[in-house]
Amino acid sequence: MKVLLFSMPDVIPHIAKRQWEAPNLGLSSIAGNIDGRHQVAIADLVVRQWSVPTSMRRCLKKYQPEIVGLSAMIFQYFTARKIARWIKRERPGTLIALGGYHATTMYQELADSPESEVLDFIFHGEADHAFDELLDALEGRRTLESVRGLSYKQNGVFRHNPSRPLEDVREISLPDRDRRVYGGYHFYFDKTDVMETSRGCLLRCNFCSMNQMYGTSFRTYSTDRVLADIQAMYRRGVHHILVADDNITLDVPRLAELCDAIAALKHPNLQFIIQASSAGIAKDASLPRRMADAGVTQVFLGIENGSEANLKQMKKGKIVGVTQTAVKRLIDAGIIVAGGMITGLPDDDVASIRRNYEFFVEMGIHNVLDQIITPYPNTEMRQELLSDGLVTNPYDYQWYNGYWPQVRTRHLSSKELLFARWKAKRDLVGVWRADGEFQRNFPRWSWFWNNVLRNIIILNERRMLWMYGEKGRFKRQMKQWAQLNDYFGDMVVDEDFFDLDSDGPESLGNSGTERDFGAPPRMDSANKPAFVSTRDLRWSRRLGGTDVKTGEPAPTDSARVDAV
Repeated sequence: MKVLLFSMPDVIPHIAKRQWEAPNLGLSSIAGNIDGRHQVAIADLVVRQWSVPTSMRRCLKKYQPEIVGLSAMIFQYFTARKIARWIKRERPGTLIALGGYHATTMYQELADSPESEVLDFIFHGEADHAFDELLDALEGRRTLESVRGLSYKQNGVFRHNPSRPLEDVREISLPDRDRRVYGGYHFYFDKTDVMETSRGCLLRCNFCSMNQMYGTSFRTYSTDRVLADIQAMYRRGVHHILVADDNITLDVPRLAELCDAIAALKHPNLQFIIQASSAGIAKDASLPRRMADAGVTQVFLGIENGSEANLKQMKKGKIVGVTQTAVKRLIDAGIIVAGGMITGLPDDDVASIRRNYEFFVEMGIHNVLDQIITPYPNTEMRQELLSDGLVTNPYDYQWYNGYWPQVRTRHLSSKELLFARWKAKRDLVGVWRADGEFQRNFPRWSWFWNNVLRNIIILNERRMLWMYGEKGRFKRQMKQWAQLNDYFGDMVVDEDFFDLDSDGPESLGNSGTERDFGAPPRMDSANKPAFVSTRDLRWSRRLGGTDVKTGEPAPTDSARVDAV
């Protein structure tokens, strides 16, 4: 069969295109595990953000797919559903399969939503082998019922097969990167790619939805497999590799041995960036140096917060001292530290938010990647925030990318929270400067940034502040960033949300269309597991608020949230 796989173009505002554009590893893994008799193409739309409709049209014309696979995270589903509808209109008869985190977390809700009419299949869980099994079923080699982790339509209604057991990673073939349609993937000026050495995480942070995909598990690839993947990318001219493991430091001795094996390859100018826990880095004093010897130039640490109370609420444990130790050891080893920060916890106010930034700055964090706590579906944190009445946008998931506030605190509205975070970062972090480890590891980019781009940004910010004032600058920048992922020119944004002098809406969420992006998570129901389908909710609004099943008045959005 002819297969075309699309990853979504949607990005987060503060991860700039000029810095990083990476391919989708999941789609490459699926392609690597599809039987060779099929024709497979992968189109990563992240490198075609400026021409998404045109790029899709050209791909459809060139590859003539019989089935199209879409991979989307929760905030990308808004775009994915538009692409699915567009494909059905341009090429009627083309089958559409949706996979990824959002499909896994909410496949039943999506199947009941109005948008299900443009979807033919939904994968929940890992699809490395499931996609190939689906192709076998479409060719009559097996039945659709036998594909675990697949939802499919029968007489226009979705049927859900049993969940798929976690894959035996020993049976997963290497990603097929030759199937990619586009190039241009980069980290600064270096050609980049993505790999994994393990899957899953054993930690129980209550804000994370990772266990929706993998459960509480940790599976590792063999060292030989990891080295073979690195060699394959190096032969392709890749000089920078993002290791996408959820928590590579869960097994510190394994990581240390893996670093030694990578160092033994002696590939000059090959650099790695990994995600790690502070506890894992602090566990072995020799680990940072061995990582540096292997070419690890940057580590993303899930620090989250400098408040013990906030860390306790997120079930991160007492890690402030551990974090300080980990950061110092990494910096001493010459490794760039990118720190993940989460603000907007229930008791946060302006002062506590600023103290959090000060904590990061004082530790010498090179790059602060800040986000606002987000009530992702089916997470424990979501239930707590809903119960406390602090979720301001419960269902419009297109804004669930970590940057935009979906909550308020006990002291700040969503709008005030967004501004407090924006102002604290400007005041305490400022316009980022590439120095120290950045200059050594990325000399060309550092020079270009420090001497050209940074000066342009500083001058522009001064001009904007002079012209519009601080509140005006905030409003203009937020409006621009809110429309960053508007690839079809039809995104609706209420600008009053960014006007600090206006009462404005409570959130960016669009209450009129919120359930078109997937129904409320089942766990949000306080009365019974089975929820009213989104189709019924939409029809009830058309009937003037009457429930089409019971004939009784349909509950309002606020009543539904208050009941949780």
